[in-house]
Amino acid sequence: MSAEFVYERSESQAEALSQTQARIEQHLIRMKYIVESALAIQDTGRIEQEISLAATDLDVMVFTVLYQEGEIRFANHLVWRGSQANYVIDGYEPSIHSKTIKADTPTIQFNPARLSIQAYYPIDNITALEKDQGNIIYLEYDVSPLLSEVKEARFQSAIRSWGVSLLCLAIFLFLLHFYLIRPLRLMAKQAKKASYIVKNNGSFPKWKASPVNVVFSELEAIRNHLINFSDKLERSEKQLRDSQQRWLFAIEVSRNGIWDWNFATGEVFLSDRWKEMLGYSEDELASELSTWENLLHPEDKKDALLTLNQYLNNELDEFESVHRLRHKLGHYIWVLDRGMIVEWDDKGKATRMIGTHADVTSDMRNKQVLLHQAKHDLLTDLPNRSSLLDALYSLNESKQKVSAGLFLIDLDNFKMINDALGHHYGDRLLIQVAARLSSFFATNSLIVRLSADEFVVLAKNLPQDKNSAKRKIHALASQVRQIIGRSFHINNQTFSVSASVGACFIDSQIEIEPELLLKQADVAMHQVKERGRDGYLLYSAEMEEVAQHSLFIESELRGAIAANQLSLVYQPIVDFRGQVVCVEALLRWSHPQMGNIPPSTFIPLAEGSGLIEELGEWVLLEACGFINKLHAKGVQLDAVAINVSARQFNQGVFAENLLRVIEGLGVKANSIELELTEYALLSNLDVVKQAMDKLSLAGISIAIDDFGTGYSSLSYLQSIPLSRLKLDATFVSKIDVNESSNAIVKAIIDMAHGLNLKVVAEGVETQAQYDFLLQHGCDSFQGYLFSRPLKEADLVNYIESVAVNGPIAVS
Repeated sequence: MSAEFVYERSESQAEALSQTQARIEQHLIRMKYIVESALAIQDTGRIEQEISLAATDLDVMVFTVLYQEGEIRFANHLVWRGSQANYVIDGYEPSIHSKTIKADTPTIQFNPARLSIQAYYPIDNITALEKDQGNIIYLEYDVSPLLSEVKEARFQSAIRSWGVSLLCLAIFLFLLHFYLIRPLRLMAKQAKKASYIVKNNGSFPKWKASPVNVVFSELEAIRNHLINFSDKLERSEKQLRDSQQRWLFAIEVSRNGIWDWNFATGEVFLSDRWKEMLGYSEDELASELSTWENLLHPEDKKDALLTLNQYLNNELDEFESVHRLRHKLGHYIWVLDRGMIVEWDDKGKATRMIGTHADVTSDMRNKQVLLHQAKHDLLTDLPNRSSLLDALYSLNESKQKVSAGLFLIDLDNFKMINDALGHHYGDRLLIQVAARLSSFFATNSLIVRLSADEFVVLAKNLPQDKNSAKRKIHALASQVRQIIGRSFHINNQTFSVSASVGACFIDSQIEIEPELLLKQADVAMHQVKERGRDGYLLYSAEMEEVAQHSLFIESELRGAIAANQLSLVYQPIVDFRGQVVCVEALLRWSHPQMGNIPPSTFIPLAEGSGLIEELGEWVLLEACGFINKLHAKGVQLDAVAINVSARQFNQGVFAENLLRVIEGLGVKANSIELELTEYALLSNLDVVKQAMDKLSLAGISIAIDDFGTGYSSLSYLQSIPLSRLKLDATFVSKIDVNESSNAIVKAIIDMAHGLNLKVVAEGVETQAQYDFLLQHGCDSFQGYLFSRPLKEADLVNYIESVAVNGPIAVS
């Protein structure tokens, strides 16, 4: 409970700090606007008024406007003005001030030593005076009262929770003692008394148990057993005395347990060693055949009794059985049970049988370990492919009508994690995925690790109705994607993984080979990958044709580069004046028999097969050659945008290789812009940020393509060095469809501008779309309204035509 209290207190304090920081940031945005406006018109009184008003908040410790050198220009304490901040303001850090000015990015942080929030907020230069350069707002806000309040609230809540828990525990212990422990104690005393009478008197008097009130059926059974204990104990003592001398020698020289079965009376003598193997003392088990039967493991009972009856009916030459018996402590031990008939009556009918028990648990455990390893995955301890095929064959051979669902789950970006962080992290991730799947599915399901990053779920006992069963399969597939889609936390690293799920419906009345069932699920899964991953499909016969076509496309794509079938076209990106500021390089494939194959067809196949890396290198070299041609012709553009796949970008050496290539080709880094989808940020944001920082520092700009359609949290926008967001064409196409569509587009533009990012609208095709985007401050535009993708020569003519004739006429 203490750990829970500390955790909840920390979470509450962190949330309170986050809310306070957000409120301070909003206030500073407003204050920045006021200061800049007031300085522009030399209205310093307005600034002093706002600072005085803000200082009325008792938690505001410091509120100042500083020069770059740290001189106080305005302050909530008049005596500070003109002084150096590092001399009069505790907690002020000149280094952070300088760093904030250089980065032109606000710094708002919590200072645990001072229990305050400190903010360094840069102001745009207003005047031309040198000392005015680098003005900044410095604010320190006392949060110690807030943290104390949160701590006290959590403490009061914890006290109430602990009190209720202790009360419930006390009530439970009282009821446990009264209804269970007390009756057991009374019965134990009575049993001890009965044993004392037998051992000391030797006359075996009839013993009667005193009444004990019980409420549980199990205790009632124990009480009834105690009532009959005297008679059973008397018979057991007599039988032991009669046979003890007869078997004394055999018991002494053998560590095996001995049993002796009298068919006429039904009595079975069990030696002390026999009972000792199972943890019982000499007087704890009845000398009856039912004793052995009741101790048999439920899974072994049928075979053991069948073997015994076959021997008694002369169907077997000897009785030998390996089975499990329940130990007194509850676990089971393996025994080798051997026996033979030693006496017959006058008519030749067997009357007596003697046998031995040998403990073979160690041998069976070793055998079971080997069998387990052969049927299970060593990393996750899940069943493996062999176990899955056995289960599918069992379903196929079942005489009952059974419906089931087979799900093949492939982790989409697992290879990226392995390549970026190493196999240790990959293995830890696989173990957590296995744990999530195992905890979600019920016992009537089989969870299998099929290969490196592929898992299989065999969900049994689905509804008999096919439509209902398929609806259940759809629901389970959606839940599988959700549980895998939740973030994973390993060694302070956070990962996001998506899954492609292919499924097939299994009807046991239709005989389909298990390997074919796996193939069907695999076909459906690959269809998901070709459609962009992170999805689910249920197998249908039509998918086979699609799979064959995809296989052909992939095969042809491997030779497309060498056969000069690939080319690049370039689509202009224009600003609000219609001037071309950038072009996007787009890959095209012209097949000699199939004609133009769209990128939406072959790019997903290249992603799944690893060809995307080879294609990416070819595109980079071609685009760099085009950039050099533009420079030779004197055509100036901000940049040429090159699309980079997530798989290619997440290679650990991508940034170094890219910089080495452009340096060798003599291409300036600032003439290249990389376009990444949000999918590229899914694996590990820290690793991605390192690569982006290296590229950005070299001068390469980075844009997020198809923004708004990805899977990542928007928080990444604050932490990675981006230059532009490309508003996806699906949002642009819905402009003026309804108010909600318009609101989404406007919100994305406002958010991007608030983060100092430019916005490019993709797929602009109508004048109405252009007018709306222009009205709401969109920075640049791309689409057929301005130009289709052009070949190199056509693009150069287009750019020159725009430069000579002025902005394009949008119509």
